Amino acid sequence: MLVAQVSFTVDADMKLRRTVGLRVHVERAVLGVLETALELSKLGSGNVRSEAPLVMRVASHLVAYSLDLENESVTIWRVEPVQESAG
Repeated sequence: MLVAQVSFTVDADMKLRRTVGLRVHVERAVLGVLETALELSKLGSGNVRSEAPLVMRVASHLVAYSLDLENESVTIWRVEPVQESAG
């Protein structure tokens, strides 16, 4: 079982608190990515680069985050609502 740390910038934390349940969804999503990246790095089946910022969509928000494989942690940098086009 993965025991990882998820940390948030103040801005990201504030935005996550505005939507009920979003924080839990975001934590699950990024921990899933971290777990996969850790497994890939252990198996040596691919070059897992963790220095680049990553972005994923969780519900109606884009989440910018980074992985720290060495310390088994994730940092959430930014959370922004997705602007849906009306067309």
